[in-house]
Amino acid sequence: MKSLYILFLMFFMSVSFPTMANDEALSRAQYMIRQMNAELNQLKSTHQSLLAEKTAKEKDYDALQKKYDKLQVKSDKNKKSMRGKVVEIKQQYRDEVGEHTETRKSLSAMTQEKNKLFKIATEQTQAIDRCVGNNKKLFDINLELLSAYEKKGVWDSVTQAEPFSGLSQVQVENLVDDYQYNLEDLRVEAGL
Repeated sequence: MKSLYILFLMFFMSVSFPTMANDEALSRAQYMIRQMNAELNQLKSTHQSLLAEKTAKEKDYDALQKKYDKLQVKSDKNKKSMRGKVVEIKQQYRDEVGEHTETRKSLSAMTQEKNKLFKIATEQTQAIDRCVGNNKKLFDINLELLSAYEKKGVWDSVTQAEPFSGLSQVQVENLVDDYQYNLEDLRVEAGL
């Protein structure tokens, strides 16, 4: 647009002024045209570099857009995969909570059974201890009985067999009754 204006000025000046002034005006106009051409070339060069830069930026933008799209697709796949894993982990957690509850119930039952068996074992141990004690007492009574029989002399046999007073016989029967009572007291019950 400026160049048209300058051309118009040059034409107008050449027609209206005398020659000397025309030469000066012409040289001014030519100077201005050269300046305008230099500016025009510089603008064209700038325009070309901006176009090249724009093209490079568009290519970069396209490459980044492709990367973004690929990452978006990958992200969507990862989200779906993660959602599946979350569902799987939640189910696994529920299963493990159920198993834990069953294990606790089983442990409680085993603990009760163990306590019951421990009580039975304690009772049986006490019964065995009583049996051992009673066995020792029976052994002692038997030793005492054998000792008394060994010490029985002829006189004791005659007095026991003596039919008139029967005092010895009564003493022997009393002694037998005492031992029988002791043996009954120490007798072990079949239910133990």
